[in-house]
Amino acid sequence: MKNPICVDPVNALCGEGLLWDQMRSCLWWVDITAARLHSYTPATGEKTATQLPYLISGLALHETGDLLIATINGLGTVDPASGAITILHDPEPDHPGNRLNDMAASPDGDLWVGSMSEGVKGPTGALYRYDSTGCSTQMTGTTLSNGLDWSPDGKTLYFIDSVPGVLHKFTDGQWSVLARFDAQTGCPDGLCVDQAGTLWIAICDRGQVIGMTPKGDIIETITLPCTIVTNCAFGGADLRTLFVTTGNYALSPAERKANPQAGNLYAIPMETPGRAPFLARWPQP
Repeated sequence: MKNPICVDPVNALCGEGLLWDQMRSCLWWVDITAARLHSYTPATGEKTATQLPYLISGLALHETGDLLIATINGLGTVDPASGAITILHDPEPDHPGNRLNDMAASPDGDLWVGSMSEGVKGPTGALYRYDSTGCSTQMTGTTLSNGLDWSPDGKTLYFIDSVPGVLHKFTDGQWSVLARFDAQTGCPDGLCVDQAGTLWIAICDRGQVIGMTPKGDIIETITLPCTIVTNCAFGGADLRTLFVTTGNYALSPAERKANPQAGNLYAIPMETPGRAPFLARWPQP
């Protein structure tokens, strides 16, 4: 049985955007609702929190060391010390009801970024790819883009659209559906993949992270001490720690009282390591 350990009792409203930074040996994550950028350094236990001018949700590491961010105003970079944001590109200038949500760099250095409908949660989102030629649309009609990561061999991209509860995969230039989630399994949010190919998926309304095979079979369930579980990512010097963000944004006062550990950052020792995130080459800051 795996036991989550609270490593930052910050009570975030909506923890998200986990990113292990192998250059700085620290973990980055955000509180979307509070517009804060957090860091945690496992070797020392040091924690930081930087207030931002507006919300960011997703993070990726550029090969230059810059932090790429998915924001309400488009794709950009952030200065972790000051919180200053520079917007590089907005792929959806004609969709004011949308915002960027999750993103990840690919093995070849391209950056994949998903958007979402901020208000009614309608199918107005899309999945974009930034490469040396610019920005191209890879999927349309998404609702809440989440959970981007690659198989260990780098040949398969996994991608979650949370509201319909669909886990897509992209292999050999073709999209297919790996799994569909329902009221019994709960709503999928962020995901990451370990070196054995197991997908670890945050179930945001069940207080769980589940382990799923590349064939779509659920093989393990890890229970967190709160209801809302938003994202997970491997980190630490040996990449054998699964970090998990949580939140309390959808809880009533009574539910918050029943979930006093909601919004904290957790660490879970794992037998199988993950891998450091790929570094983006595009777009260039």
